[in-house]
Amino acid sequence: MISIYNILSVSLVVSLCALTNIVKAQNIRVEANFSPSSISRANRTIYKVVIHGTQQNPQGNLPQVPGLRISSNPQSLRSANFINGVSSVRVELNFQVQPERSGTFTVPSWKVIIDGQSYQVPPATLQVLNPTQQEKQAEQDLRQAALLELSLPRSYFFEGETIMASLTLFIWDRLPVNRIENAPKKIGESFSSNNLGKWNEEKRNVSRSGKIYSTYTWPVALTAAMAGMQEISFSVNLRVRVNSRRNSPFSSPFFNDPFFGFGREESLTVELPAKLIEIKPLPSNNRPSDYSGAIGNFRAHTSVDAEQIEMGDPVRLNFSIEGNGNFAAIPAPTLESNEEFKIGPPAFSFLGNEEVKFEGRQNFEFILTPQKAGNLKVPTINFSYFDPAMESYFTIVGNEISLLVKQGEKWIAPPEQTLMQEAIPTKASLSSRDLFQTESDPGTWHTTLKSISIEKTPWFWLIQLVPLSGTLTFGFLGWKKRNKFHEDFRIKKANLSRKLNESADHKDATGFFRAFKDLVRMQISKRDKTRNTFAFSSTELISLIKEQKLEKNIISKIEEMLQLGDGLEFAETSSKELDFKKLRNQVPEILKKLS
Repeated sequence: MISIYNILSVSLVVSLCALTNIVKAQNIRVEANFSPSSISRANRTIYKVVIHGTQQNPQGNLPQVPGLRISSNPQSLRSANFINGVSSVRVELNFQVQPERSGTFTVPSWKVIIDGQSYQVPPATLQVLNPTQQEKQAEQDLRQAALLELSLPRSYFFEGETIMASLTLFIWDRLPVNRIENAPKKIGESFSSNNLGKWNEEKRNVSRSGKIYSTYTWPVALTAAMAGMQEISFSVNLRVRVNSRRNSPFSSPFFNDPFFGFGREESLTVELPAKLIEIKPLPSNNRPSDYSGAIGNFRAHTSVDAEQIEMGDPVRLNFSIEGNGNFAAIPAPTLESNEEFKIGPPAFSFLGNEEVKFEGRQNFEFILTPQKAGNLKVPTINFSYFDPAMESYFTIVGNEISLLVKQGEKWIAPPEQTLMQEAIPTKASLSSRDLFQTESDPGTWHTTLKSISIEKTPWFWLIQLVPLSGTLTFGFLGWKKRNKFHEDFRIKKANLSRKLNESADHKDATGFFRAFKDLVRMQISKRDKTRNTFAFSSTELISLIKEQKLEKNIISKIEEMLQLGDGLEFAETSSKELDFKKLRNQVPEILKKLS
């Protein structure tokens, strides 16, 4: 007797065979469309390619459309079912699309290969509209969420002049910033500036443009390098919490919940819009012949540490410049030896803010050694500078200093015979008064009167065993822990290397570059255990690698490969253009340099 279970099993097999035969028999049909087909410039859409009548993976080259960024890694969906007794199977490919401008865009017809047969994908059209007023407001809010502002005392510089400015970072209170990643960095080579460290001023509840900000201000000493209209900018990175990639303010500025995200962190780069500053050349009229580049407002003073010395004794001549200006660029005044004084090179010392070196006092200390006795005149030092406020040159004439140099006493050597007699010591005779006699007293006989050293006693070495055993125990535990760390690191590295090689063999570009990025993260983490490099983006990895003082060609290779991996997310890179053999051969060299 045949059971119901066997009947159902046979029926299922027959149905599946019939479905397969029908699928093979039906024609393959290809559709293409955008979903949605009309979007705002700030939104994203999906380019869908649906292939009816097969479940085989199609092959083909998706055409590029100027103005659209189409992902090269589509999401693939397969389905097979009966609809009203008719079988239906299909493959659906979904491509993420990000518009770059407004307008109407058409993906032209292109071919796909299925089971060796060529099929035509019909064209699809997308309409991209200008942003609405609400979206414009969201975009403006994003631009105003964090910004940099550079405040200058005036609109122009003189070439070589140092000006104190202030750089302020505004952070909107609605922007969930976890931390400021780095101090602002200068962009451009037209100006030099001091190294910006931690901000020196912080304010809360600052109202601006209808928003409440927290501000952080850095003092900036800017020195113009060349004349003309020059640009300057600064950038700083913030770590901001976001919900997801789809709602990230850094992939699209228009979204419903822009700032209150708690899923993960992303890096936000805040950049000061390029600022044009006029740099004037120094005037050539009435320029002193001894002018050496000092720009600012200064006072000078000359002094010596003694007014009366003896022949051959050195004296210190201190020349100090006080005021505000480009102290970092002021050279030492020229002071040359003459027949009266031998003059050594000066020693430098600055009293003031060492980072900025804009306001304070610069000391130049010369050592003068008189060459003859008498009432001598110390060489005067003149100092010329350019005052940018007055736009003219000034010369400070050093004050005249008199120095009395005495001849000093001469040393007369004693006769040679007297020196020899004093140099020969006499042998002292031993007095009998120093001798004494002791009474013989029987007792314990000692072979020596010298005491036994502590290290020769047994109990001393027993005490030393206690800290020695503790040291050996902790050393063994540390060695075991280090070995475990190195073993774990070796296993992880071997697994990633195997994954990288397998991806290269199968031409799996995504897996290859993911494995490469993880290997780079591991090598950097091994060098610097204070950083969690596995949370770093490619941009952060490249910035960190550039700080490692590696060879430029190695840095460029790493940067190129990381950018290739990121480019696969969109249509910037095609995996078919990659030479996996060459890329795989570069990896060991890169990892060796990073270790």
